[in-house]
Amino acid sequence: MLRGRVRIGPACYHVLHLIPAMAAHEMNYFCEEGLRESDGFPAYDLIPGGLVPFGLEKLGLSQAMKEKSIDIALDIMAPTVFFQRARGADLYIIAGWRNQRGGVVVGAPHVKTLHDLKGKRIGVIEINGANFRAMKAVLRTAGMNPERDVEFVGRVFPPGNIARLRSGEVDCITLEISQAEKLQQEGFNLLASPKQLFPNGFPVRIIAATGKILESKPELVKAFLKAMIRVYWFVRDQPKNLTYLQSLEKRLRFQSADPEESTTRFAMGTAEHAASQPFPIDGVPTGFEALLEEEKEAGELNYEVPPIRDVCALDLVREAYQELMQRQELKPEYERVCAVVKRFGY
Repeated sequence: MLRGRVRIGPACYHVLHLIPAMAAHEMNYFCEEGLRESDGFPAYDLIPGGLVPFGLEKLGLSQAMKEKSIDIALDIMAPTVFFQRARGADLYIIAGWRNQRGGVVVGAPHVKTLHDLKGKRIGVIEINGANFRAMKAVLRTAGMNPERDVEFVGRVFPPGNIARLRSGEVDCITLEISQAEKLQQEGFNLLASPKQLFPNGFPVRIIAATGKILESKPELVKAFLKAMIRVYWFVRDQPKNLTYLQSLEKRLRFQSADPEESTTRFAMGTAEHAASQPFPIDGVPTGFEALLEEEKEAGELNYEVPPIRDVCALDLVREAYQELMQRQELKPEYERVCAVVKRFGY
């Protein structure tokens, strides 16, 4: 915390990791919810660009936060915090970010079950990214070894991923449900869905904060969390907010120094895709037991894992949600998003 301002930033430089926070900033949610100085000006700084190089989050997050005086880190892989806490880091999970494995697993016509993927090519957005990790986990649920039994092909992202599946370049991808249903009519097969695999949710990514900011400025952290819950509703309230979100994404991509990130392609290319983003309606992450079991099966828990209760500090996000629920002016938006959650199952 510098000069009394809460410093907030994503661990990864990818544009999608910044979109919700930037939307909350531009919609003025942070200031509306109390993250402001006595004179009304913002009491926070958003630090874009990523805190650690891609792939080094698990080892370097806490040190990067210390060196850059970051109080709250966005879109963190949940295992990072368990690993960092085991090493004595002053870091806690304070809210959910993506609380379900997104997308339906779709196979080519000749791939009728997950077992049929043996020896096949699976298209993922990025090797070692969240989509890649999710597919490895899905394969393990089918008793397969993702290191040996399949070939992963990286940089298979929308909108070209469907064309690459149709052409046979890859045999399997993940898609939003409406796209998957259309492909199913063409003879492609739905192999697995998030609701089937993780009925209690799955904390793919979370928001983390230092114990120092939780102790010294809990009221500002709660204000931040209220704004983030509201922006989760905003993103999933579709098609109402799609035009704005796409405009925001265009601006952020234009500012990226990475040529691949700066090209015009949308992480939220359709209203359906935006609505399906697994931002938890109450901001609370769930499913840590499934997460840790998966990490164990993957051989990643080669350290003394701290109890979930010692890693999570969720009282403030629960309070934030309950206080938002008392506000009548937010009720229509909340009810629209409730219908979205019911439809997708998360």
